[in-house]
Amino acid sequence: MPNVDKQQILAQASAWLMRLQEKQLSPQELEQLQQWQQQSPLHQKIWQKALLLQTKFSDLPIDIALPVVQKVEHSSTQYYKKYLWLLAFLPLCSGLYFTSQQQQWFADYRSGTAERKSILLPDGGTILLNASSAIDVKYTKSQRTIILRKGEIWIETQHDQLNRPFFVTTQQGTAQALGTKYHVETMPDYSLVTVTQGRVRVSPYQSQQKQMIEAKQQLRFDAHHLGKIKPFEEGNIAWTKGFLMVNELALKDFVIRLQPYQKGIIRFDSKVGKIKISGSYPVDDLEKVYAMLAQTYGLNIEQYAGGYWTVIQPAK
Repeated sequence: MPNVDKQQILAQASAWLMRLQEKQLSPQELEQLQQWQQQSPLHQKIWQKALLLQTKFSDLPIDIALPVVQKVEHSSTQYYKKYLWLLAFLPLCSGLYFTSQQQQWFADYRSGTAERKSILLPDGGTILLNASSAIDVKYTKSQRTIILRKGEIWIETQHDQLNRPFFVTTQQGTAQALGTKYHVETMPDYSLVTVTQGRVRVSPYQSQQKQMIEAKQQLRFDAHHLGKIKPFEEGNIAWTKGFLMVNELALKDFVIRLQPYQKGIIRFDSKVGKIKISGSYPVDDLEKVYAMLAQTYGLNIEQYAGGYWTVIQPAK
């Protein structure tokens, strides 16, 4: 059987393991899984190996999967040594992934991997969600509030006939717009506000401090402290045009910035984590991004299991 067919079966097995990790399958889905296993001896062999490996790394009960018909013989094929171990880690990683995504699932608006989504607000303003982002929209008689649950957004506010104040809230605090266009990004430990037009007043939750940010300025803050106002960096909002723009950014941090556009997991060898990355990268064409990185910085970048696992290593 050609290697491409084996790769497809590995990708399919990964997808089934992720579904098992995410929820208990229905009787119809279990029947589909059994039918998938019975397509060929290779399907059964890969699935059995995947389950045996996977149970070493996660709490998935093996009995929720239908038993495989035949016991798989030991295979010394180098192909399996290279790829099957990935299947053991995929359900564990997907479990962590799904946990992190829960804050998105029940949001009013959310965007998927590599998806940017434009939202028209009730007052005529607009919000652009970056990939893997989520917001709630709460308009009352007294104020307009956007709750940024995850990711980052670009906002263009409009005059409100009721003169209600406009706020964006994150885990760390609030950013009140004063007739403006601005960007807000939330991370576990901090939030970042970048203003291109008008002004924004930032208020951390656990502090009495307030700070006004003018056009062409940006500010990073957490729940207790305000950072220093810095000049506007175009790279913060390059994603609105479909680019990831960086200057001397460590590869390990570049991977974090790239992750919302890449399905699955990106991992890198510790030897390359400190390489400084610069340039403008098209987030809608990851193959081109990886080709640019490989050629410019002497890297070997491989993707496995249908793109669910990306590995960045030094070129051999």
